[in-house]
Amino acid sequence: MKSNRIAKFLAPVAIGGFLAFSTQVVGQNVKLNPIKPTSSKPTTDEQQAILAVRKAKSSVVNILGVNKVENTPTIKFESTEVSGTGFILSADGYIVTNQHVINEPEGKYTVMFADGKTYDARVVGTDKYNDIGLIKIETTGLVPAALADSSGLETGQTVFAIGNTLGKYQNTVTRGVVSGLSRAVNVGTESNPKPRLQNLIQTDASINPGNSGGPLVNMAGEVVGMNTLIDATAQGIGFAVPVNTIKTSVEQLKTLGKVSRPYLGLSFVGLTKTIQTENNLPTDKGAVVLKVEVGSPSALAGIKVNDIVTHLNKKEINQVNQLDTEVLRYEAGNQILVTILRNGEKMDLPLILGEYK
Repeated sequence: MKSNRIAKFLAPVAIGGFLAFSTQVVGQNVKLNPIKPTSSKPTTDEQQAILAVRKAKSSVVNILGVNKVENTPTIKFESTEVSGTGFILSADGYIVTNQHVINEPEGKYTVMFADGKTYDARVVGTDKYNDIGLIKIETTGLVPAALADSSGLETGQTVFAIGNTLGKYQNTVTRGVVSGLSRAVNVGTESNPKPRLQNLIQTDASINPGNSGGPLVNMAGEVVGMNTLIDATAQGIGFAVPVNTIKTSVEQLKTLGKVSRPYLGLSFVGLTKTIQTENNLPTDKGAVVLKVEVGSPSALAGIKVNDIVTHLNKKEINQVNQLDTEVLRYEAGNQILVTILRNGEKMDLPLILGEYK
């Protein structure tokens, strides 16, 4: 007499490198459906992504080096090893990376290509305001990265971050989207003040240590930005310098060895509805002046503490168009019109921009 009991057992099946189990039934006439392997052929979207990454990777390099850091009066220098990423700008050896990767002019830096070839690099110049560094190696015939126009970026676009992750995983690729545009990030501290980075691209593509200076690439394989930093208090929040900012900075570094940046000479806080309500201010838009540096362009123009800057050359200052971002649209020496509110009275003050030293 046959038993009516149904026995089950787990048959191990190797799927994707993990051990999976397929349940089968014994004791009944059960038709089994074998597990069919999925195709490994890339989809159309994946194929486009593969081509984009392949195109961009040919211009990505590793940057290794030693920064000399001043230690004490008795010990002159202490060496600190650094590892980052860069990408080729020209066939004759110009390479861009982050300023914080090559922040010591007397440091020794080496560029390493994917095939293992290495070249000594010299620092052409750095732009601390945008965290951009330009280096040069003596060779020819390099393949420059294709540079996009970052002014056309849209939130939601697919992007890839490529870099020398942890200094040992060369040309690591991560995928994400453009999460936001025109971000501003404070990177300094009270003990180590640094300029606020402006107009950054926000992305959720993973940016890891060693990725600094690597390209952020679109689906066409074009560089839209340079991976720079992350917000360590959260996950999936990284930032890249737009490639249009890089283009402008690099041209000045090539010709001048430095970057000219317009200077107002004041500190401020951007207004919000909360600040307006708490301080009984006439507007929730603009920037309240907290301090005016003596002899600065702002002081010479007549701007005072507690003035509210509402417009720059008739363009409204608000939480989107912030004062320190808008002033970067101009050059040192330009004359601009600063509109302020003082005790409720509107005033237009001509101001000649200075240059940061």
